[in-house]
Formats: sequence, C-alpha cells, structure tokens
Amino acid sequence: MTNKNDLRIIEALIFASEKAVHVKDIKKKLPHIKDIDKVLFSLWDTYQKRGINLNVSHKSWYFHTAPDLAESLKEYKIIKKKLSKAAMETLSIIAYFQPITKPEIEEIRGVTTHPGIFEILFNNNWIESKGRKEVPGRPMLWHTTNEFLVYFDLSSLKELPNKKELLDSGLLTKGDNLKIKLEKWFSNNYHLHLNAFAYY
Repeated sequence: MTNKNDLRIIEALIFASEKAVHVKDIKKKLPHIKDIDKVLFSLWDTYQKRGINLNVSHKSWYFHTAPDLAESLKEYKIIKKKLSKAAMETLSIIAYFQPITKPEIEEIRGVTTHPGIFEILFNNNWIESKGRKEVPGRPMLWHTTNEFLVYFDLSSLKELPNKKELLDSGLLTKGDNLKIKLEKWFSNNYHLHLNAFAYY
C-alpha cells in the first residue's frame, strides 16, 4: 500500500515541473513503488472532482484547472498574448497533415508563411522538425509535439475533431475549405486554455 508521503511527493513533482512529467521520471524518484501506474491513476481519480485536475498524455502527467471552470476564471485572465490567425492556420495544418513541409503548408494556405510563425510555434514547444523530405531542396518535415497535446488537453492526435464534429459544432460549414477552417477549432481552444490557466 502506498503511503501518504509518497503521494505527496508525486503531487509535488508534477506540480513543480514546468512541463508534463513522464512516468519514468516519477518511477526514478520512487523506485520502491512496484505499480506506479496504478498509484498515478488512483491519484488521477482523486482529483477528478476538484477544481484542479490531474491529466495524462503519452504517459506524461500534469495538473490543470478543471475545464468546466474556465468561464468562472475569466476575470483572472492575465495572459494577453494572442496567436495570429496565420499562426493558428499553420499550427492546425501541421496537426492534421503531419509530417508536412513548409512549402506544402504554403500550398494549402495559398500564401507564404513567414519564418517568424515557425519560430513562435517552435518556441512554444508545439512543433518540432523530424528529418527532411527526400525531394529537391530536402525541406524539413514538421510534426506536433507531446507539449502540443498537453497544452490543448489531448491524449493523442486521434482526439482532434473530425469533419463531422467541426460541422456539428458550427465551426465549419459544408462550403468551407476544411484545411483552412480547422484553425477556428485551435483558436477557440487556445483562448479556453488561457482562461482556464490564468488563475495561476
């Protein structure tokens, strides 16, 4: 049976970290716990009805305020930074069509993508380059990161809304270009995230 001090250590490790903590790193700190996953999910269950939830994405654990409290926390909003429409479009295209190159993104958007957009997304740890496409010029291939999943509260890319869900939500109409209108979903979820996390 896990003692209370072990649970407190796990909570402190996750809370103090600037990014999600992988289960392997937690196990290193508490090697005497045989079934660390069972302990973590027990802790996860404890937090589900609280104002702060414990979540997991790709075996990495993190705390965040309960999504249903986002509206209540609007008055505490202290983050003013807003991603541009171009950055949201670029991020959404990478998420849905990865791995993808800069020229391919520009072909979808119909305009040149400023290098600064990639710098912003890269500095937020939402995208990363993994290799190059074997075509003339060998452009870099861009992917989303685990931090991207954590930030948008997704367990995996499979949780991204499909076309039907976008239509049902009103973010997309039948005449819209799916590749471009996806940025609306990310824009809405980005602002929801700011509201929910502003309390900290």
